[in-house]
Amino acid sequence: MIRIRNPQDLAAGLFLLVVAVLAHLLGANLPTGKLVHMGPGYVPMLLSWLLGGLGLIIAGRGVALDGPALERWSWRPLVALTCAMLVFAGLLETAGLVVATLVTVAVSSLAAPGARVVPTVLLGLALGAICTGLFTTVLGLPLVIWPRLGF
Repeated sequence: MIRIRNPQDLAAGLFLLVVAVLAHLLGANLPTGKLVHMGPGYVPMLLSWLLGGLGLIIAGRGVALDGPALERWSWRPLVALTCAMLVFAGLLETAGLVVATLVTVAVSSLAAPGARVVPTVLLGLALGAICTGLFTTVLGLPLVIWPRLGF
């Protein structure tokens, strides 16, 4: 019988293995090509193998080395950050980058108890400005910046 000495590392390693297997399966129909002529599936396949190897190493540490027990999960950050990503994806095209960033920062601030309004708004404005400058000016991506008002 295998004795689990480090449940945190075992859980993290198994999670990485699951993500690697999913990435491998989802990218299996993409042509990989060869090293000198890479196809669109080459890098995802390579990363899934590397992630799987890292997961095996970390899970192996869970069996070989002593470590802390698993802590109880806190659902509030998990739900708030998941909702923040979904809100950003839903708002980006219709509300624009700045508004989507502001709302995303506001929703993600719900993950931490005691978040204050003024620093959250300042962070949202700063991230909105940085994202606008980076993605539209530097990278030249055709993103909607502000909401389109159809009057």
